[in-house]
Amino acid sequence: MTGLRAQGRIRRLAVVAFTVAALGASGVSAAAAATSTGSTAAKPVAGSSAKRAATPAAKTATQKAAPQKTAAPKVRPHAFSLPEQPGLAGKFVAAGPTRLLDTRKGIGTGGVVAPVGQVPLLLDVSQVAGGSATPTSVVLNVTVTNQTSGGYVVVYPGSSSRPASSNLDYAAGQTVANMVTVPVGYDGKVQFYVSGGHADVIADLFGYYTIDTAASTYVPDGPSRILDTRSGIGTGGVKAPVGAGKSIRLQVDGVAGIPAANVSAVVLNVTETNSSTGGYLTAYPDGGSVPTTSNLDFPAGKTVANLVTVPVGADGKIDFFNKSGTVDVIADLAGYYLANAPRSGGILQNLDTPTRLLDTRSGLGTGGVKAPVGAGASISLQVDGAAGIAQKNVTAVILNVTETTPSVGGYLTVYPDGESVPTASNIDFAAGETVPNLVVAPVGADGKVDFFNKYGTTNVIADVFGYFLAGGDLSVSTPKFASPTVDTTSGAVADTVTWTVTDSNPAATQTGGELVLRQQGSTPNTFVGQWYVVDFLSTQSLYQGATVVSGDAAKATFSYDFAVPQYAGAATAKWVVALVTVFENATQQGQLLSGSELAGAGNAVTATQQVSAVAPSYDLLQLANNGNPPYYYNAGNSEVPYQLEVQDGQSGFWQGTLTISGPGGKQLSGSFYYQNDYGVSSGMCQGYGSTANQSTDAHCYVYVDIPASAPAGTWTVSSISLTNNAGQTKTYTGISALPISVTSDGVISASNFSPSATQLNNWTSNAPFQLSMRIAGAQSGVASIQLFWGPFLNVCAQQSTTPTVGSGGVYTIPVVMYRTYQALSTCTLDGVVITDGAGNVSLYGTQFGAAATGVKVTTMPDTTPPTASSASLNHTTIAQSQIGNFSYVINVQSSDPTAPVSSFSSYLYDSTGNVVGQEFGGVSAGPDGALMLGLDVPYGLAVGTYTVGFTITDEAGLSTKYGEPGSAPVPGGPLTFTVTAG
Repeated sequence: MTGLRAQGRIRRLAVVAFTVAALGASGVSAAAAATSTGSTAAKPVAGSSAKRAATPAAKTATQKAAPQKTAAPKVRPHAFSLPEQPGLAGKFVAAGPTRLLDTRKGIGTGGVVAPVGQVPLLLDVSQVAGGSATPTSVVLNVTVTNQTSGGYVVVYPGSSSRPASSNLDYAAGQTVANMVTVPVGYDGKVQFYVSGGHADVIADLFGYYTIDTAASTYVPDGPSRILDTRSGIGTGGVKAPVGAGKSIRLQVDGVAGIPAANVSAVVLNVTETNSSTGGYLTAYPDGGSVPTTSNLDFPAGKTVANLVTVPVGADGKIDFFNKSGTVDVIADLAGYYLANAPRSGGILQNLDTPTRLLDTRSGLGTGGVKAPVGAGASISLQVDGAAGIAQKNVTAVILNVTETTPSVGGYLTVYPDGESVPTASNIDFAAGETVPNLVVAPVGADGKVDFFNKYGTTNVIADVFGYFLAGGDLSVSTPKFASPTVDTTSGAVADTVTWTVTDSNPAATQTGGELVLRQQGSTPNTFVGQWYVVDFLSTQSLYQGATVVSGDAAKATFSYDFAVPQYAGAATAKWVVALVTVFENATQQGQLLSGSELAGAGNAVTATQQVSAVAPSYDLLQLANNGNPPYYYNAGNSEVPYQLEVQDGQSGFWQGTLTISGPGGKQLSGSFYYQNDYGVSSGMCQGYGSTANQSTDAHCYVYVDIPASAPAGTWTVSSISLTNNAGQTKTYTGISALPISVTSDGVISASNFSPSATQLNNWTSNAPFQLSMRIAGAQSGVASIQLFWGPFLNVCAQQSTTPTVGSGGVYTIPVVMYRTYQALSTCTLDGVVITDGAGNVSLYGTQFGAAATGVKVTTMPDTTPPTASSASLNHTTIAQSQIGNFSYVINVQSSDPTAPVSSFSSYLYDSTGNVVGQEFGGVSAGPDGALMLGLDVPYGLAVGTYTVGFTITDEAGLSTKYGEPGSAPVPGGPLTFTVTAG
């Protein structure tokens, strides 16, 4: 598959150019008991006829081999994404407000009630759309409370490294909320990390971004004030705070430039002030019940602001609910999400990682000026073209803005460069306070945003998380299939789909993008089976991609011959273009159409198909841990990689779930899928047999997260659920295979890991040593101790797993450091597995995510170069005619207390000091230190007397020279060699 993938990459270079510019166990078979849905009868089906669409040859059974016990790949895709545009988050779907996480009550934690600390908490957000769409990013209001110390919270994608930026900063005992837009990891999860101590974390969902269903684009609008209960703005002139347990309505449709219809949500910076008591505010769509969520938490008398994304009610209104006392509420409009208008707003582009763009303390983003922002002053920040942001047509950026070290209380406003300072605010703060807030900032025409400080001085920090890209000049015609109906009962049939891309911008030079074909589900915006991704480019037809029928960047028509598959879950199935992305290279505009946004005459082909009679199956299930022991430490999060082969000889494999079961019936799962990128596999599976580009055989990797809260004990693969492209699912249960051990070190404890020596002389031979440790709590004695050494294999190795028991609970294991050659060896004890007589396991070391053992053993340094005590020649005189008849050797008696002599060089000098013969190479000393060094005496050497010099070098590279110009004399006098006539 590697070669095919590489071939696909070659032809995609042009497409990538513009998209990037913008933006260890035995095998287990499926012989276990199974339950299934859909058709599973094993009825043979005839193959394709010669007149049907050509499809790649299926891989035969003889070509298939058991996979090697390899490590699972480190580079994995984002949450379901387009192969060439992994950062495309897409459009917004308003959802909630819904509480997804509350560590105080066990919500979102599997019932575990515990605060978050330095071990990140994993939250599954894959089902926030209810299965109708796949979220690429989620919009959460995150609240931290009950902290044991000051610190910060970081929210970031699952299965990724923690970024250097933060989302919330807080003091001990302070309840703080902030809006977060976070990409979803490939595992469907997001992570929460608390920097110091412990804190309870709450997360409320307000929406998500997706690319695979019709949704809303973002339109920046503001900042402008649309509500202020102090002055009667937005309240019909009523000047009064919101009472306890009361809600107020705010009309948003048709206000401040917001359209009167099709607005799905608004983005507001909401500020509470003049609160009579501590409490919280909740923003929610009018017409619904008050949700059990919050947007702002505040103490009495303190002014607090937070960004809010709130769905709009059917009547065009939103509500604000105040829980306790009385409070004034202010709302400043930042923008809104508009449905059914793809050319009117922007689509979200995620960045690979949050990036700091501005820090006035260090001069970052200020041209090197290290100074706070003064009273009544603004500073500008260039965002277009920075940190992976597009250079043009960026309508807004998502910034986490933090003010710190203010000299007095005040507020900060973020607004587009080139405009007047608005009467709105984003952050309100007291003197000396550090306050963060998420800001969706409109970008000025020059690609900059400004930060205005009202009073005193304050430092400002801004981290960028993503940006919105406009595509107002782009349009895509409804794709049309040449034949509205096809019959594929005898084999796949090619049906040509065409579409036209128009760009009204005269500066356009090249348009392109990706088109996705799918089988339509039973309801709008739902689909069955894998994606078929087709690339297109206005400047050329692409291998296995779209053909340019006619046109240029201004208007180009494309076509693609789609091989409608033979098999489906019913006798008839409808195939449609489910998604189209378009990008223009010079202007860097982007647009996304998906789901019902592409509905129209011609965008469907109804196929009469064979009903799939083959259920997906699997075999060769293995751990993909590169032969490492199947042990996992649950004091931190771990990830267990599996690999398996999946087969479906008719409709082909689509997606699956692998579930492991542990103590108390607890279950954990990992998902995997196959995606067809114009005939090339992508996603978590690599396909190699196919019918109409549907993979009949796939080699898949599956990752199951083991959270810190997982109970200790043995976990096994208990079930595997597989779904084919016909939408038929078969679940294999009762598997009970591939046991792994999860431990909390709750029974056995070990300490005082210590080697008998930290420096060993392994220059000449293997160096044995002992590793000792103190063990307590073992039941029925210690059965075995396994040691895992790094950073390289075959440097240190234990000689036995059975320990020797000493006094005071000290156990020792024999270890050897193998002989080194030419370099210092280093061994670090990266893992320790202790098993007692009752089968309890305890893990230590970084290999298992546990504390480091602190054990490091190195080769004894060589600080003394080799020396020679005597030297002589085997021949001192030779007749000129006889030179070629003999070999010439320098016999050296050497000594090196540490590293042995391993190489030499020898030189023959004439009377003027010129080198007339030279030889070098490897050499080994005898037991007594004797060396035999070769000497080059050239044939035809002139009659005369010559002197000999040499250099000896040991394994560590230390050298000593004798008899060479400027070096020590040869011990016992100079070595001379005489050539006589004759």
